[in-house]
Amino acid sequence: MAGFKRGGFRGGGGGAFKKGYAKKRSPEDEDDAPRASKKSKGDDEEEENAPPFTPKLDTDDENNAFIALNNGGKRRVTISEFKGMTLVSIREYYTNDAGELKPGKKGIALSLDQYNAFLTAAPLLESVLSKRDVQVVRPNYDADLNPAEPDNEQEEEPRAVANVEEAKDED
Repeated sequence: MAGFKRGGFRGGGGGAFKKGYAKKRSPEDEDDAPRASKKSKGDDEEEENAPPFTPKLDTDDENNAFIALNNGGKRRVTISEFKGMTLVSIREYYTNDAGELKPGKKGIALSLDQYNAFLTAAPLLESVLSKRDVQVVRPNYDADLNPAEPDNEQEEEPRAVANVEEAKDED
């Protein structure tokens, strides 16, 4: 069997054509200009002609509380329940053929443990962003959430600690 060459797709045969692999561009070949990020359909029109965005608490068709994250209302943070578990969903929505707003593929549903872990990590994320000279809006937990509605005499729930320094002071 000496000198026997295998044929077929595995190579070694006397095929006249050998498929080459596409080479990746080297870093020197790339443009120095940063690439623009991809935007979803309709984002340009919303951003150009829209007044400044102010988030507001609302309810959807299934009576779940949500806050729209943009003027179009296509990106939302929703508080819902599934199998007895409360979820905080950050999701992009789309309009179906019947004109109803439906949740899309893009998004995540966080359990309360995951949401609390995210909020605990928020000061760390903010510190990394500030080192990169990115300005982040800090939440005002003492703000009046519903200025147009009269006060309902309900007991206040304990509020989340706004930052790490306050958490250290409370200990």
